[in-house]
Amino acid sequence: QQVPALGGRVYQAFLAPANTPRPYATVKLMDGGASLRISFAGEHLIEVRLYETMSGSFLTLDTLAKNVIEVLHGKTVMDLETGEEYDLYWVPGMNDFVEEDRQLIGRLIRFRAAALFERG
Repeated sequence: QQVPALGGRVYQAFLAPANTPRPYATVKLMDGGASLRISFAGEHLIEVRLYETMSGSFLTLDTLAKNVIEVLHGKTVMDLETGEEYDLYWVPGMNDFVEEDRQLIGRLIRFRAAALFERG
């Protein structure tokens, strides 16, 4: 909602409808591992993928990436399914990709969030 160009089109990874207007974003939380015998501090990685039509421009993705980083870096966000809160920090560097089968170009942005794993 804070990145107007996305128009609220943010989905869980792999769940964006095929006819979703472009540009749009997907988000994936990469859970860290935990031991059943010990507890430790670690981090989760959050992957944000931005998508644009192949006839679009990587310049559009440049602007979107900048806006997403400004909105999320150093901010606290809440997982609406679990109620867990995370402080996000941008992991410098981004990756561009092409999905020829869906005629999309994209940009991958990673954030990290501190996590504490405790025995269950």
